[in-house]
Amino acid sequence: MFLVLAAITLTVRLPHAPSIQDALPKDASAPQGGMRALFRHKAMVQLCVLGFVIFFACYGQFESGLSAYGVEAAGISPSTLGIALAANTAMIVIAQFAVLKFVERRKRSRVIAAVGLIWAFAWILAGYAGLGHGSQAMATAAFISTYALFGLGEAMLSPTVAPLVADLAPSGMVGQYNSAFALVKQLALAVGPAVGGPMGAALHAPYIVTFILFSLGMSLLAVRLGRRLTPVQNQPSLAKSPVIAQGGPAAAEPASANA
Repeated sequence: MFLVLAAITLTVRLPHAPSIQDALPKDASAPQGGMRALFRHKAMVQLCVLGFVIFFACYGQFESGLSAYGVEAAGISPSTLGIALAANTAMIVIAQFAVLKFVERRKRSRVIAAVGLIWAFAWILAGYAGLGHGSQAMATAAFISTYALFGLGEAMLSPTVAPLVADLAPSGMVGQYNSAFALVKQLALAVGPAVGGPMGAALHAPYIVTFILFSLGMSLLAVRLGRRLTPVQNQPSLAKSPVIAQGGPAAAEPASANA
């Protein structure tokens, strides 16, 4: 199928796309981009660090470290792992309808910080499942709840993180910002299983403690990021506020002071 896709791609002929310079007025200069501009943008750099922690501590553990931990420490059967993954998906499907209204009225940094606390509690439940002294039924329920809580956090992050990347990008650099964040995401998804897999299979207590700390660190990083965001970047619903729309103090704050 990859060869079929390659053949189709080679046959595609696209019309010439005008450059950004062509679209600018004659007296305007092209926006200054490049990786140097991105690295100078402290809010974006902090968001990339936060993104690495997010994908390393949660998404990078689903099918590697957490699964190994469930089988080796909690005695979870492969079929129960399937139920846990189904609970994760079901939570995302159900929660997204309620979460969207909840998220859009709150600061993005606080939403991300709340997800960090939710995931820390999820890791505590995972610790109880594998390290506690309860019955197998209780361990199974705790492990499935861990995956469900991860799903709740995913539903909260989906409308929060990706739009924030686009809002931070200057004009003409949205693609570069999205690409940089995608690269960080893929690195975290590669490093996560490499680190979490062996730890989840053999180092049960250190594994749980490590990712509880990562989740709490995620909350701390989110709070620090919020201090670098403008009010509208942190809470887009403020753009509809009369104070912001009329150029009040929050809107008049220069972006360079926070970015």
